[in-house]
Amino acid sequence: MPDQIFEYPKELLQAFAMSEEHPVKKSIFWILDEAAQADVNLLTKSGASDSERHYCAGRLAAIQDLHAEFKGIFQAAGKDPE
Repeated sequence: MPDQIFEYPKELLQAFAMSEEHPVKKSIFWILDEAAQADVNLLTKSGASDSERHYCAGRLAAIQDLHAEFKGIFQAAGKDPE
């Protein structure tokens, strides 16, 4: 994913400033991981058609982008303000 070219709003960073063990943070990544695994399972299914594989690959790419963006938000929220 390219480097971030914008700054997150202060309010957003405040909302995402939470510990690694916070239930909301863990839940977000659990949901994304489960969704990604479901698409991987469909991609590797022997009876899947080409169109099903393309659809799942696109969904998987979007899920990976969301995962990276949430990771970036949480990292930015955890930094000390400058």
